[in-house]
Amino acid sequence: MKPLPKSIRRTAAVLIGLTFFASGLLKLADPVGTDLIVEDYLKFFHMGFLKSAATVLGAILALAEGITGAALVTGVAKKITAWVTVGLTAFFTLISIILLVANPEMDCGCFGKAIKLTHLQTFIKNVVLAVLCAAAFLPPGSEPARKGRLAAFILEAAGLITVLIYSAIRLPSIDFTEFSPGTELLASADNDYQAEDGLLAVSLYSKNGQTGAFAESWLPDSTWTFVSRDTIQRNNIRFPDDYALLPFYDESGDAQDELAVLGKVMVFSVPAPDKMTKKNWAKLAGFLDKTLSKGVNPLVLISDASCSGIPAIVRPYVFSADRRVLLSLNRSNGGATYFDDGMLVRKYSYYTYPDDKHLVRLIDRDPTDQAITAVSRGRIRAHGYLLYAIAMMILP
Repeated sequence: MKPLPKSIRRTAAVLIGLTFFASGLLKLADPVGTDLIVEDYLKFFHMGFLKSAATVLGAILALAEGITGAALVTGVAKKITAWVTVGLTAFFTLISIILLVANPEMDCGCFGKAIKLTHLQTFIKNVVLAVLCAAAFLPPGSEPARKGRLAAFILEAAGLITVLIYSAIRLPSIDFTEFSPGTELLASADNDYQAEDGLLAVSLYSKNGQTGAFAESWLPDSTWTFVSRDTIQRNNIRFPDDYALLPFYDESGDAQDELAVLGKVMVFSVPAPDKMTKKNWAKLAGFLDKTLSKGVNPLVLISDASCSGIPAIVRPYVFSADRRVLLSLNRSNGGATYFDDGMLVRKYSYYTYPDDKHLVRLIDRDPTDQAITAVSRGRIRAHGYLLYAIAMMILP
């Protein structure tokens, strides 16, 4: 079998490499989200006994993808890289076939939580990668020739590890969850979405031949045409996409989510209380006390509010919430999220609680400006690194 021209093989290898690099980078930039994806896969394949290793497995897989992609684009260790690429592509294609047939309710996680693909889209993506592998590496030994750039490859590998450490200690530079800065919370104090009878008075609007039912408090924009008013089951209600629900409950099981939208609130999320040491609790308690002294209302949301070791100063503010909701709210165990009248302004990991000066600025400054600043800074860092990484790999 005669190999394709060098330029075609090289282009195919670069396309595969960039795809692998992007996939690994996005997973490493959100290690907690990757952990959740791995947990879903382990549950689907009835391997829940490996749940405790999900974080390590996710990091290893993401690093394997990112480093393989960097090796493909920079052109180092061409034969080994070719075999690893083919192996990973075959493995991912097999998994996508299984998901396509079984059709479970889960994300493929190909690009972490950043880009969501259907099972069919995932399968098509892997088929395209398989075709590119054939173009780049068949017959065996026909890897696209390029003088290896070992220094660039080492810098890229080090950069991927740095992204993983930074995102684990601090927070992802870009927030791909429904709780990103600027998000407004829906709460039972402002609407009747938790009505016991499940019924709600709504307004029906139409647009492009489709009709939607909107809660009276959250009407659509002027591109929708009013049709009529009606009373419907609440699970048919349409709420704006930029609003989020943060349900949490007191000891009696009553919803208390309206507390998060009343004034200035600092929400401490503890999705894994069993991993909180006495030192961790003491640090959280200290910052909670500091927020109280500044007139900010603290809330401590825990996946298991009955756990032992919670300091006395923290206990009055403890409520129960779902673990996955807490991980979406803040990717750090013991992290803090600041709300102003229901708008999410800033997030802090357990390792980056703000000092007194920062906390005062946080409270006094306009919340919208701060939310925009937080989003902009994160995107600039992420986009800057991505452009640097691509240029380092591709440019001679």
